Amino acid sequence: KSNANFADLRAEAALLQKVEHKMLDQLRSPEAKARIRIWTMAEFIEAPMEPLQIVIDEIGQKPHRRLAEAPVMEDLSGFGRFLQNLKNQGMHPYLMGDFPVEHAPRNSRRAARKPYLVKK
Repeated sequence: KSNANFADLRAEAALLQKVEHKMLDQLRSPEAKARIRIWTMAEFIEAPMEPLQIVIDEIGQKPHRRLAEAPVMEDLSGFGRFLQNLKNQGMHPYLMGDFPVEHAPRNSRRAARKPYLVKK
């Protein structure tokens, strides 16, 4: 039963990847009338502050404000293993980027740091 469930999950992941690929093609199209930046999930997870700051800077009406901290991220432990299982089953989740099999939790490093206040 476990293999059947994973096969269903793999089929769903493949369908969603196909939909995502079509959307990215539309965003990359010369007809797209917007400033578009595309990051892989791996790039965003590795350093979320940079893409978020770029978006805030581009949509902000006020003078540029620097983000003080990143939003709390969901625990992604096991996600790299899940992607590896998809690869082992014949799927190629290439749109994710180079996501490590064993993702080092970012929150454990951050827990050791003391919070700080940014003053203007």
